[in-house]
Amino acid sequence: MEKAQLDEARTKFKETWHRIDNLFNQYAKAKGLNFTSLIILEFIYDAKNELYTQKDLCEKLALPKQLVNAIVKIFWEQGYVELKEAKDRRNKNIILTEKGHAYATEIITALYAAEDKAWECFTHDEIITFVNSLEKYEKSFEKTLKSI
Repeated sequence: MEKAQLDEARTKFKETWHRIDNLFNQYAKAKGLNFTSLIILEFIYDAKNELYTQKDLCEKLALPKQLVNAIVKIFWEQGYVELKEAKDRRNKNIILTEKGHAYATEIITALYAAEDKAWECFTHDEIITFVNSLEKYEKSFEKTLKSI
């Protein structure tokens, strides 16, 4: 690929990525959340039978400890999560309460329905290729960044 084509593709990728992020931001704001709160709520909701601590969330979502702590504290104050002692007594498992599960279900299932609708314009093979390509890009970019 020529440099001009690569530059154009990079610009288009970044602009598209930022617009998608903005769509998530707009949705979060419409639901009274911010983007990071939405992502944390989604992650806890998707956990199903797994238990996650704040430390787990920090590692899996690459977020600062203070930010995760502040968001979890807000969810706890609102009665959406409870904190239960984990194996490591220094950490607590984050569990959705009944109220929190109802809250998260309303927000996350609507988000997933919108994503499912968006995927309908792709064939199965296009989805697999897209996701595999994005993962390949991520791994290559990570490897490259570590080498500089």
